[in-house]
Amino acid sequence: MNATRHAARPALGWLFTLTLIGLVGSLWAPTAYAADNALVSSTPLSGGTIDTSPTEIALKFSAAVGATNTVTMTCNGGTIVALGNPVVLQDGVSLQVSLLSAAPKGSCTVAWSVTDADLQPNGSGAFTFKIANDPVPPTTSTLSIDQQLGETTVAGQTATTKPPSSSNSSNSGTTVAAQGDTSKGPLALFRLVSNMSLAVLFGALIVIAIAWPEGVEYIITVRFLRTIWMIAAGSTFLFAGALASNLTGKGLGTTMLPTGWGDLLDSTPGKAALLRFVFVLGSAYVVARPERAIDPGSQIPALVPAGIAVATMGFSREEFGLIDFGVGTVHALAMAAWFGGLVLLTRVVLAGPGEEDLVHAVRGFSRISTPALWATVGTGAIQLFRLDRGALTTSHGVVVILKTLFVSLMVFVGVAARQFINQRVSRVDVMSAPLATRLRRALGIEAAIGVVVMALTAGLLTLTPSGLGAASLAPLDLGTVHKYSNPALGIDVTVAFSEKVGNNDVRIEVLTAPASGITGLAVDFLPPADTNVSGMSINYIPLTGPGAAVLRKSSGFNLAVSGSWTIRVRLGSQEIASDVVVVASTGSSNETVPSVTASLAPSGT
Repeated sequence: MNATRHAARPALGWLFTLTLIGLVGSLWAPTAYAADNALVSSTPLSGGTIDTSPTEIALKFSAAVGATNTVTMTCNGGTIVALGNPVVLQDGVSLQVSLLSAAPKGSCTVAWSVTDADLQPNGSGAFTFKIANDPVPPTTSTLSIDQQLGETTVAGQTATTKPPSSSNSSNSGTTVAAQGDTSKGPLALFRLVSNMSLAVLFGALIVIAIAWPEGVEYIITVRFLRTIWMIAAGSTFLFAGALASNLTGKGLGTTMLPTGWGDLLDSTPGKAALLRFVFVLGSAYVVARPERAIDPGSQIPALVPAGIAVATMGFSREEFGLIDFGVGTVHALAMAAWFGGLVLLTRVVLAGPGEEDLVHAVRGFSRISTPALWATVGTGAIQLFRLDRGALTTSHGVVVILKTLFVSLMVFVGVAARQFINQRVSRVDVMSAPLATRLRRALGIEAAIGVVVMALTAGLLTLTPSGLGAASLAPLDLGTVHKYSNPALGIDVTVAFSEKVGNNDVRIEVLTAPASGITGLAVDFLPPADTNVSGMSINYIPLTGPGAAVLRKSSGFNLAVSGSWTIRVRLGSQEIASDVVVVASTGSSNETVPSVTASLAPSGT
């Protein structure tokens, strides 16, 4: 390759620029949109001083707020206080959020951002107050069932009413987000860069192995692969840390070290992120010596690590089943073969004129990319159908429509580019400068559209598609069924949960109850005595007679540590019975119990 090719621009200048623009945009966007709504009053008062840690934060705004809002709390310059999900009260302009752990003595700042009725950003701000005394050691943190319980079966019937206390009510169907939502912005950015760089690395290796073995002889190719690998390794490291923060509610600073990644093993996306990082590091085997990708004796170990790292993109949602994981894996591999090959051609192969091997590389890419492009489109269509079920009026559906438009444009440009390659490149023996420039421009447009599509895909993972509601019909992940009886009260209740550290499924069933019915059914999960973590309480269970209520993992019911937890069932302040259940750090449950989806509601007898 001549001097022009060696003097080509840095292998991924455009990717660095895109990442920088995305980062700046993510920092600018919140203030750019936050302009309308304003905080009218708060409890605690802004600038005020209270004796001890509050149990909840109340915010009242000048205008109605939407269903998706964010409230965070930090004390003494950086200590993060875990909060529940903000609940919109009946007046439509007030938010209430519970503290899941006590706040320390000192100065505390509450930051908020709200949406409007269309779920568009509609204001943000912060206020500060002081706590005069240290907190009392925590016993339990309350997760109200009116916020959390997404599925209820009451004596085989479905009913719809409001929770018992209007001050603790929420919009129907509200789901508690996993703590750590403040990391969603960095998480989306790190996921995007990791996905793109991995796709480029794998696709480039595929084109080199199949169509351009001469490429490993060029120093520009070696530099390109090493630059991409460094971006992939760095962004995947950051992605794993941000995902751990999002899943556990811990601060980004805490989870940016591998020692804080243990909780990733409690979810499918977390396990996939760990595998991704391991196999990205393993792909250094081929990056250190790219000729291994074309040597029959080392080709498989050279290509497999990058391929597995790309395949982990298909395990992006906990709610997916085997079909979704399989389709997602094929989608990720096909997308990488197409997109990575495009980037290799535009940044390396077509960096300047050259000999016959460049022509062979372009022809070979055309043969690879055509089926890869259609496989990407086909599997993408299957995924979108399974996620949205045709409901495109949600935020997820709107982004899907936008993505579909860009995919259509991408297919149009891609087909036109392949036709040009088949007509023009098939008749030449060398890559002239004008031909290289023309091809680079056409394929560059296709690659740029691909970047937009991947960015929209990363954004979709931060939204909840309507089709995942069908996942509520899946079996629950439950352990042993524990029975709690009180003959004096004439009541028998069973409680089953996942019995593992992390998010748990919970099923509570009233087997027998007095003819007069019951009120105030609640279940407390008290932590082991030798720990400092908060427990969990499920209040306002919507059962007044025989029936069952279900709380799924996606609602955020989280047990923080392993050990002997005390499970206490009560009616208001009157205890029915209690026992001790061992919560394991890992492992599978013993039993699954099917559930029936119904509206959140208490029932009659």
